[in-house]
Amino acid sequence: MVEEEHLCYFLEAYSKVTGTTLTVSSGGESPDFICTRGSGELVGVELSRSPHDHDLALHDRIWTDCRMESYDLLDAIGEIITAKEHKRQSPHWRTPNNTILVVELLEYSFDSLRWTEDSSLKDDYARAGFIEIWLADHSTVEAFGEVRLIGLYPPHFWGVSPQPALEGKPYG
Repeated sequence: MVEEEHLCYFLEAYSKVTGTTLTVSSGGESPDFICTRGSGELVGVELSRSPHDHDLALHDRIWTDCRMESYDLLDAIGEIITAKEHKRQSPHWRTPNNTILVVELLEYSFDSLRWTEDSSLKDDYARAGFIEIWLADHSTVEAFGEVRLIGLYPPHFWGVSPQPALEGKPYG
């Protein structure tokens, strides 16, 4: 149920950022959801969380603002992408050549988004095997009711996507 809620946040932001609507066709595993584009094309959507230790996250929620150094969080995200790529290659994956990977940042967000201005990183995930890779930063949900999308792949989606709802006054 929580995964479906997170998917809804992603799909809403994805539609605003890309202009493309994805409609849920089915749930399951490998990948988590099968969606349909307006053209009828089936696309898998795999949601994945940062693997940070629960106790550490609880401590940080109490004592810090849960912002991580960019390089630490990018390392963790790289590990997630590698693990999911390995799973994507398994024989039971339903959409092996047409899956979007969404790495959800639920406990932590970046200390700064300046790393997205470094265009030399744009091709880092080209060989991962996913048709698109997004970071869905949930730190904006409480205040704005929307996740912040950060594109990792393909290069034309690289960086923080413009989302007018996140530029206004928080909490309405």
